[in-house]
Amino acid sequence: MKFDKEEKTNETKGMLYEAYLNRGLCFDRRKRRASKMELLNLINTENGKGFKFHGSASKQLAELKKRLQESTQLMIKYLDLDSVNEQALHNFLKELESANNSDDIVRLVDEAIYFTQENK
Repeated sequence: MKFDKEEKTNETKGMLYEAYLNRGLCFDRRKRRASKMELLNLINTENGKGFKFHGSASKQLAELKKRLQESTQLMIKYLDLDSVNEQALHNFLKELESANNSDDIVRLVDEAIYFTQENK
């Protein structure tokens, strides 16, 4: 199966999202594991390629934000972060509230994953 360039970049974005979520969710096994398809479904819905059973883009975005907040709060609680990285994750949580689409989510996760790199 061959992917076009857009699908490859979306796949990469999904893997980055999944890696970030897994860093926090590993501390609470009761939480559902991360999947790159959560982000890919949102991207497809925003581009008009999604399925109706996935729900609207706004519902999917709200669910992604909720899961990112849970994961980040777990990282702040359990990871041994220095004050700069911890403050950066608090700022990530504030900026996450104003995210309006999948591009905002990807940009924020790309920045936030850097601050948890040493504790992965």
